[in-house]
Amino acid sequence: MPSRSEVIRRAALDPIALGTLGIASIAGLTLALWLLPLGLLAYAAQVLLLLRAPAPVAPPRPTPRPTLGSAQLNARLAAIGRSRAAIAESAASSAAPLARLLETISSQAGALVDDAWQLAERGEIIERYLALLDIRAIAGDIARLEAQLASTSDDYTAEQLRQALAARREKHDNAVALQTFRARIDAQLLNIGATLENTLAETIRLRTADAVGAGDGASEVARRLSDLRADMDAFRQVLDTAVPRGTP
Repeated sequence: MPSRSEVIRRAALDPIALGTLGIASIAGLTLALWLLPLGLLAYAAQVLLLLRAPAPVAPPRPTPRPTLGSAQLNARLAAIGRSRAAIAESAASSAAPLARLLETISSQAGALVDDAWQLAERGEIIERYLALLDIRAIAGDIARLEAQLASTSDDYTAEQLRQALAARREKHDNAVALQTFRARIDAQLLNIGATLENTLAETIRLRTADAVGAGDGASEVARRLSDLRADMDAFRQVLDTAVPRGTP
């Protein structure tokens, strides 16, 4: 928790309060001197209100998650987690009322981290299965079965070869489809990471904006995060249909 002196410093340097002080100083020096003390009083009142506002609650420590076996997936999740932690810290360090706006963004970022972990866990299931396969060998089996089928004249043998060939082709097609979904999961994780990096930069920018600009900017950032979560929900539905949980 920040010290009392740090809280006072943040309140005194609040962009909105400093804006009031600046306007009062300009008005007092250019229009009427009596406007200067009124502006100072308004500045002092704003600082006092900020000091009396409830201190933002520090975000809870996240529950440690298990380390996945995939180095690539772990790297993606680590980058996402770092950005999310920085966003939460930025929100918690902001003075009210901006802290309330940024808390909404921080909560959405946390939800994206949960989504990313769900995707990564599915990606690891696929990755482990694909590591057991040799797609080239399967393609070679298909070629040999096709050659055998073309050269046999026995009906029974031909039927067995056709069934074996169909099974190998299905296995090959499933493996190719799983490779595609694994690549899509990785691309989705990269997108989440890049989005959260941009979100962190936006929260820093919002902390220097005026009240109106901060409110509009925060709403826009929250909308983009919401859109990304909607895209992820749609992707998960496709993934659930193509690769049910617990498979392959």
